[in-house]
Amino acid sequence: MKLTIITNVITGLFILLWAYVSFPKFLNLKRFRYVMLSQIIPMWLSNILFVLLPLFEIGVMFLLLFDQTRLLGMYISFLLMLVFTIYIGGAAFNFYKLHLCPCGKLFSKLSWKEHFLVNLVLTMIALAGTYSISYLTQ
Repeated sequence: MKLTIITNVITGLFILLWAYVSFPKFLNLKRFRYVMLSQIIPMWLSNILFVLLPLFEIGVMFLLLFDQTRLLGMYISFLLMLVFTIYIGGAAFNFYKLHLCPCGKLFSKLSWKEHFLVNLVLTMIALAGTYSISYLTQ
């Protein structure tokens, strides 16, 4: 019972997170494309990701909504958070020139190091969610 509550809270957190970071990107695709083009990734990849990333985040949100796909959604949430955390860590520890943050408004107001810490915590929460969902579905 306790693990189910924790799992539901974690799942709800990530549903809200993916909604929070994806929908504003769609509402202002022009700005998001500009921000993506300022990243350290190749321009051709930025041109693809500016459309695919918000679609993918919304897709993950929908995976988390349903019992049959929740574990897959949480695995993907963990992997996305891990990739985003590594990327933000590069900015936080000056591995490359700082660029605009393509994140939601709340996250873009954080310093790079604060953002890194938030992402690190969210990555650990996603890992815990993956474990708890996996345990409950055995």
